[in-house]
Formats: sequence, C-alpha cells, structure tokens
Amino acid sequence: MAEIIPMPAAAPGKKKKTVRCRQADIDAVPFGSGDWSVEDVPGLILRAGAAVKTWRVQRRINGRLAKKVLGPMSAAEARRAALKTWASLKPAPADGRLTLGEAWARFIEERPLAEKTKQLYRYNLEKYLIDFKQQRLDKLGEDRAGVRSLCLRLRRQHGDGIASQVLRQFRAVYSYWRRVMPDLPENPAVAAEIPSTRSRDWALSDDELRAWWAGVQRLRSPVKRTFWATMLLTGARRDSVRLLRWQDVDFERKTLRFSTAKAGRTYSVPMSGWLTRLLERWRGECAPDCEHVFESPKRPGRPLSIQVRNDKQGICSAHHLRHTARTKLAELGCPPDLARVALGHALSGDVSRGYITPGLLIEAARPLFERLAERYAEILGWDDAAA
Repeated sequence: MAEIIPMPAAAPGKKKKTVRCRQADIDAVPFGSGDWSVEDVPGLILRAGAAVKTWRVQRRINGRLAKKVLGPMSAAEARRAALKTWASLKPAPADGRLTLGEAWARFIEERPLAEKTKQLYRYNLEKYLIDFKQQRLDKLGEDRAGVRSLCLRLRRQHGDGIASQVLRQFRAVYSYWRRVMPDLPENPAVAAEIPSTRSRDWALSDDELRAWWAGVQRLRSPVKRTFWATMLLTGARRDSVRLLRWQDVDFERKTLRFSTAKAGRTYSVPMSGWLTRLLERWRGECAPDCEHVFESPKRPGRPLSIQVRNDKQGICSAHHLRHTARTKLAELGCPPDLARVALGHALSGDVSRGYITPGLLIEAARPLFERLAERYAEILGWDDAAA
C-alpha cells in the first residue's frame, strides 16, 4: 500500500467541484480542470490534468487528512479501488470492538447520505444518544431494556417525532454494522415500539393561500417575492429552488433542472407559461453575469438565504407549498406516478415503478403544470403581470 501523505486543508470558501462516478460523466470532465470530488463514493477524488485523468482516495483519519494515489483507471475500477483502499486505511478499535460513536461516524462516512442528513445524524447522536456514545455495540445489543427505556424517555420528553427519528437512525446504524459483524446480537431496537408518525396536513386552503400571497406581496425584496412565486409554481423543495443557477433554466425548451434535491437525485420539470414569463422578466432585472437565479442582495455571488418561515409576514414554510402542490395535482386528476415525477419523489415501491424514466415524462407533465398554474392564478386573482 502506498504511503499515507499528510494533506493541507482546503482553502476556506473554495467551491468544490463534484461529479458522479459514471464513465460518461468522467469522460465529460474537461482536461486541465483540476480536482473533482466524486459524489457517490466518499473520499474519491478525480484529478483532471492537462492530458491525463488520475484518481486518489483522500480521507480524514483521527483528525489527519491522508491520501493514496490510485492512478489512471476507469470509473468502475476507481470505485472498487477506493472502497478497498478505505477498508485498509480505517483504524480498528483498540479492543477490536466498535463503540456506538465510532460506528455512527463511520456509518455517516461510508453511506451515500445527503449533507443535511449527515448533520441530522450527528446532531441526534450528541443531543439524544450522548449517554450511549461510548458504549460498545455488542454491549448495546445485549441491553434491550436500556434501548426500550430510551425510546419511552424520548417519547415522554420530546414527543413521538423525535423518538421515531432517533430510534430509526439507531436501528439503521446497528443493522449496518451487524451485516459487517454477524456475531453482534440481534438489533436491540426490536424491543422498542418505535412510534409511527402521521403525515402532516400542510396543504393550504384557498383562503390560506390568498393570505400567504398577501404576505409575499408585502416583502420589500424583489428577489424574495420572485423566489416564493417560483416555489409556488414548481412545488419543489426550498433548496432545490434556492440553489437554482441560470444554466439550469432552459427558456427554449421551457424546463427547469433541479440539481439540488433529496438523496442526491436531480430532476427536471416543465415550466408553465406563468413561470416562464416570471423568470424571463426576472432574468432581465438580474446582472448579466449573475450565476444564481436567486442571488443574495447582501452577498453577491452567493445564493439567497431564506428563513424556514416568516410569521411576521404571514409566510409559512416552503414545504407547505409542496404539500399544496401535491394536493392541487390530485384535485386536477394527476396520476400518482406522474405526480411523483413532477415533485421529484423516488419512484420506488414495486418493480414496475422502478422501470419509469422520469426524464421522458417531462412533456407528459407539462399540461398538469399549466393547469396547476392556472388554478393558482384563479385563486390569487393574477393578471399577466401579477406572478
């Protein structure tokens, strides 16, 4: 194995370039473009030199950044080599057994989780499982009564939502390591009755929608008013819209591409006539060299920061609009699979649904987005210049 070489920390504020570990995507990376972080293989870096593309594994071990150069190879070979290399680099616990804290950290590192999901895992460990953090996994596996007591305490002190979230994460981490270490006892979470959480009734009624729109109109910032109108007309997640770049907006084909979405999925949606006119007007008001569709007025070159909700203005959280869009689509008779495509939901649940290619259904969804926009226009009393 090659020598582990200390690496300097990345320059603060430097933007990381990412690419998927697919040969077509790797081939598309331009020569001379430098380092690219591979999204779906933690620690794998592609170096695009002037004439050759090479790979390396780069990870932090006990606070020390280390690397191993793999050299030029195909994307598939690089993936296999990275996983094998990391397995050899991982430090083993002193007694050969993992503590919950160590298992938790390595689970986060090795699983293809979104950054927000990783942050939530870390927070829950430090907030709710701190008393279990230094305990060994095998000992926790024998302590069913302790895990059951934890669940009951979380439900009593913090509610069913927190208890369900924390215990489900605990169960996932323990099950992950039991597949690696089959001698671990059965998952102790089987002794806890993890509460199920009901879906929130967050869709806005027509009256609530009109009150929300009035709040949006009271906002002084044009970029925020445009942002919220785009949220309404797409039904997308907050960060999917907030992080849009102009390169993701295709005015010729009238489509939007959301490159930031849950679980790393990207998806595209058709733009209704209302949304197209809105963004065309907004493009004319933005600086010509502006990268982000919704650039922060206080931090040029950075995306807009948006509060989860703004009660003073009567503006609910962005996810209420997502629930509203799904409810309105059902009202308009949208087929369930097409609604999943429109909202960027995972196409899972059965084999047949997994055969659906969302990108081929953009035009099939276009009439639904037009009808959705017309329904909003009717409720909110828009004219051609209102949205």
